[in-house]
Amino acid sequence: MENNRKLGIVLVVLSLIIGGIFFYYISNLTQKSQDLGCFSNAGCSPIERGLSFSHIAVGIFSFIFALGFYLLFFTRERIIKQKEYDITKLNSEEKKMFLFIRENKEKGIYQSNIVEHFNFPKSKVSRILDKLERTGIIERRRRGMTNIIFLK
Repeated sequence: MENNRKLGIVLVVLSLIIGGIFFYYISNLTQKSQDLGCFSNAGCSPIERGLSFSHIAVGIFSFIFALGFYLLFFTRERIIKQKEYDITKLNSEEKKMFLFIRENKEKGIYQSNIVEHFNFPKSKVSRILDKLERTGIIERRRRGMTNIIFLK
């Protein structure tokens, strides 16, 4: 979310700079056209400037609107609270298993996938998961013949 905010600020500043350049260009163009006598009728000059400025204003408005629309509807990020886990009392295998489970925390992970990933016997994985469950780090939910492991 913070990166989107920074990007939005950069785009808005960039659009203002570009808008300033366009406004400066149109002012110079209007001055040169008046110096050359392109506008024979003095009443036409303000109208021409107004039309030029209105085109720029519509462009800037469209850009800001499109940017706002994009940031509102296409860059939503879920804010997930990071829970702090005390893993200081875990041994290296338990820590590795915790980190593996944490990588898959959104959808959970099957206990059988843990067995395959670590190439541990089922009994060892079960004992480690028992300890993690006792310490309140994980939760096991029964699904058919296996368990799905979630972080608490």
